[in-house]
Amino acid sequence: MEYAQLAASDQDFSLPYPANLQLALNKLTLLAWHQGAPAPASVVGLLQLAEEQFGKWTIILPDSDIDLDESLLAYGRPTRACEELGSLRGDVEGEIRENALMRAVMDKARSADAPHSYVAFRELLIRRPAITELELDTQLSKPDLALLSAEVREAYDPVPPEAVADGVVRTCGGCDGLRLPLDDDRTWVCADESCPAPGTPGAEHAVSEGARWLRRELRTFVVAPGHAELRIADAVAAMGVPVALWPDFDACDLSVFDDRHWVADVKAWRNPVRLAHRLRDRLFAVPAEAEKAFIVIGREQVKAHPRYVARLRKACPQVRPGQRVVAVSEAEFLRLVRARVEAEA
Repeated sequence: MEYAQLAASDQDFSLPYPANLQLALNKLTLLAWHQGAPAPASVVGLLQLAEEQFGKWTIILPDSDIDLDESLLAYGRPTRACEELGSLRGDVEGEIRENALMRAVMDKARSADAPHSYVAFRELLIRRPAITELELDTQLSKPDLALLSAEVREAYDPVPPEAVADGVVRTCGGCDGLRLPLDDDRTWVCADESCPAPGTPGAEHAVSEGARWLRRELRTFVVAPGHAELRIADAVAAMGVPVALWPDFDACDLSVFDDRHWVADVKAWRNPVRLAHRLRDRLFAVPAEAEKAFIVIGREQVKAHPRYVARLRKACPQVRPGQRVVAVSEAEFLRLVRARVEAEA
């Protein structure tokens, strides 16, 4: 991930490779020798191997919390699996950058007593991961976002060169993010693995419009769960139930009902066992006044792993039924909300 970040930047790349990448090659080589399997001959060979699905590796990776259909790289870019593993194993830089920006947004909005500005900031990032300069200026003219204009601009980078073809930037209709080309340069795919409808073409923008793209760590930690957060909030509101997004400056993702309220932390991790590791280390703090608390798994993740919630509960006893925080699917959470509404009616 560090190497990909450097390759995507404006800095000139020079040897040596990042030290941790070389260390990974050394460790993998020792593991391969121990198993009598062929080892990558160089860092380039390691990067080529990273494009392969783990199920095709001749080297067995014990206790690695991976699925056989996953890979570390896809078309030269880190996959969601790579990002999740990096978050568990020390993607400190990405988390620090994310937290530094989010903390600055929280502090400025809190000091101005403007929680609506914080909510508007997160909604913009989720709804518009790719945006033109003109639209960005239009959004920043809104009162709730004007307060955070500097932070909003910091959240977006210029689109990468590979996103441009024939003077046009292509977006995805499912998530409004970027579509990037495959190796043949004719097939375009959504760059967001958590996109609700990745096969849907979106708008096309001329390069002259100055298209920008949300920073990688914000796409991973804010946009990915954000699809489900906004969807759940809309569904709950449609039931006539009060719902708040990121209340008290992100004390939780959702707060439902005015009294005896329920709180939820929405997750979009691709792999339930990796999420279990994170939850065992860092389970969200439940407000004392909350009646119930949930870890909610988005429908895209449940669709990809039909036994997602069961595997998560097995790997993380802290979120099993009967605990203070219970893991449920997005659909189950909405059923529970509706059941309470009907019971109280």
